[in-house]
Amino acid sequence: MTSLLTNISAMTALTTLKGINSQLDITSNRVSTGQRVSSASDNAAYWSIATTVRTDNASLSAVKDSLGLGSSAVDTAYNGLNSILTDMQNLRAKLQTALQPGVDRSKVQTEIAAIQSKMKATADSSVSSGQNWLSVDSSNAATYKATQKIVAGFSRDSNGAINLSNVDVGVSEIALYDANTSATVTTPAIAAQVTGTKALTGTIDFSSLNEVSFSISTKIDAVTTNTANIVLNKTSLKAAVADLAKVTTTELLDAINNQIAASGTANLKRLVKASLDGDGRLTFETTSNGSVPAGSADRSVVIQNIARTATAQTAVDIGFGTNNGLGADNAVGGGDDDAVLPKTSGFGTAAGTTSVKGILDTIDGTTNFSVQSIDLTKLASGTAGDTTLKQVITQLDKALSKVTDAGTQLGAKKTQIDGQKTFIDTLMKANDRTIGILVDADIEEESTKLKALQTQQQLAVQALSIANSSSQNVLSLFR
Repeated sequence: MTSLLTNISAMTALTTLKGINSQLDITSNRVSTGQRVSSASDNAAYWSIATTVRTDNASLSAVKDSLGLGSSAVDTAYNGLNSILTDMQNLRAKLQTALQPGVDRSKVQTEIAAIQSKMKATADSSVSSGQNWLSVDSSNAATYKATQKIVAGFSRDSNGAINLSNVDVGVSEIALYDANTSATVTTPAIAAQVTGTKALTGTIDFSSLNEVSFSISTKIDAVTTNTANIVLNKTSLKAAVADLAKVTTTELLDAINNQIAASGTANLKRLVKASLDGDGRLTFETTSNGSVPAGSADRSVVIQNIARTATAQTAVDIGFGTNNGLGADNAVGGGDDDAVLPKTSGFGTAAGTTSVKGILDTIDGTTNFSVQSIDLTKLASGTAGDTTLKQVITQLDKALSKVTDAGTQLGAKKTQIDGQKTFIDTLMKANDRTIGILVDADIEEESTKLKALQTQQQLAVQALSIANSSSQNVLSLFR
């Protein structure tokens, strides 16, 4: 039946044509943009993930730029350091020449001054992006950082928090010159220590008259010295060892420390400890609890032989001498000739501060020169001058070692930075692949689909034309 009011065929053909046109628009957009997800409406989840990854890639690109700047700074410092290292080797050769008899040291000093000037100029000109790590001014808080941090990594955790990793370069450790004239560092206290002269091997026989007797002394304040007597013999060791005839070094050490502890807090408890060094020698050392007393410049520990408990006892040497044959007073105690008893003292240093500059402008306390201020014309003549010159050469050797260590550190940082740059490149490419998998269109598939849809569109238009012309055929019935 043909209806003049409703053309079912035309309506069907029109619906089909609209559907084809919609698909054709989508496919054309994919072909033109190269993306199957170009907006959140295409696929909200994929679009969100891809956008986040793109943001991360932008951050990684900034990290890559930071690594490039850091690499340049490290290269600049390393090249300057390497040049100065060569100059220092030449400087050492000049100092060695100055040791030869008959050499005019004033002329050698002219060459040394030229080398010193070149080293300083090299350090001053080792600047990259406004940063100089070899010639610094640690008093300038606005420009100086003891540790330079180079941003080397970017990550995002499961909670979305951003984390940045750094390559740290210790500028304070590699600086050769420091313009700060008041820079100081805190020096830690050094424990006082005394070490015996002989290694303790095998066992000791305490089953008869052998005896070890000595005192341990250490300061507890500026004027007070605490002392404890240690006596090791058959009586004191009877309950502490397995076999009095074969007392081992371990048992001997334990017995000494037990007697130190038993002396009480008022004496040496927790202030001094006994141990064996790497060669098996008995060593006494102040502990952290035995801190430097107020008003005292140094801490000390003193080991002194004391009188034997009886004249018949035979003193055994455990590395600090014996009191055998020193006379009756010393043998039984209470005499006035204790000054002749063997004594061994060890001194530590208190914590404090010391001036610090760069590797090459720090003045050595022995020579009163820094590497930068070495002046042969100020040395005394004769043997005294030769002695000081040898000390200067030793000082320069130590500085050479420090500069070499600084070069090693910079080389390691350069390797780390280059490796990180390679990783960042790889990570960015991996992120690009992830984005492509999520949102990129398959152009081969989409182009084939586009051709098919164009054909379908032509057919749908033809079908709609036929459907529209069907009502015209009714007119022929009225002719």
